[in-house]
Amino acid sequence: MQVFTPKDLDLGEFAQRGADSAPPFFAVFGKPIAHSLSPLMQNAAIEKISARNAEYKGSKYFAFEVDPANLKDALEKFRHKGFKGINLTIPHKEVVMGILGDLDAAAKNAGACNTLLRTESGWKGFNTDGLGLEKAVEKNFGRGFENAEVVLIGAGGAARGAAFTIAPKCKKLSIVNRSPERLEKLAADLRSKGFSCGAFALDGGIPEIGENAIIINSTSIGLKEGDRPVLDFARLPKSAVFYDMPYRREGDTASVAAAKANGIKAADGLSMLAWQGAIALNIWTGEPAEKLGGLMLETLEGARK
Repeated sequence: MQVFTPKDLDLGEFAQRGADSAPPFFAVFGKPIAHSLSPLMQNAAIEKISARNAEYKGSKYFAFEVDPANLKDALEKFRHKGFKGINLTIPHKEVVMGILGDLDAAAKNAGACNTLLRTESGWKGFNTDGLGLEKAVEKNFGRGFENAEVVLIGAGGAARGAAFTIAPKCKKLSIVNRSPERLEKLAADLRSKGFSCGAFALDGGIPEIGENAIIINSTSIGLKEGDRPVLDFARLPKSAVFYDMPYRREGDTASVAAAKANGIKAADGLSMLAWQGAIALNIWTGEPAEKLGGLMLETLEGARK
């Protein structure tokens, strides 16, 4: 995958583009960004869209490494170069909240934004992470959050997007986190919206997990080689399911492997990446996410083999 910087907008195929340029271009911003699989899956979906919609013939999705200090200037430059949609990953999801004035409810609640749509007046921000997680849990386990018991590990930006999607639907939500400040902030924000949740310090032990619970890890614990799993899965009911938002290109995370070894159904975040991306592409093109998500996931799984 070729990685660009905003300076490259003055060169090559970007140089002559203006605000009304066709076909539309798309991009993901991050720092670092070379590891991103978003261009792979998005370009596969865009190619399929272009076969039946001439508007997107020649459209492409690029990866740009953007320093957070330059994010505001980069967004203005990309808008004038005719980019229609942008995804944001670490560290931009929360940084952009201080830049945008037009946000959907999911982004406002989460305090984080991962998808931008170009408008006449600027950029509108969305958060597709929560819906992407919901779709991934449904597809992997055949379960939804309605009336479910959910344990959410973590209280950062990813957890916030998940929490505000889960809380209106579930029967019981417990949030577990190492940092008490972030934990209490998320719990307080949820309660201010009328949602109830339990808040538990990870070092103090997780709450008792009931039968058929949905357990979600939004932290990076268990991702690196040598990391311990995020939980002692031997102590959990076999009817529970475990979803790990992180993913490794080389195979299962430590937590997913441990869950499976203890007879618990588990999956990693590759499917969430696919579904949140499909929802983002739906925002940009109007194409149904249900038709795009499967193709994106198939593309990602092919790259993993």
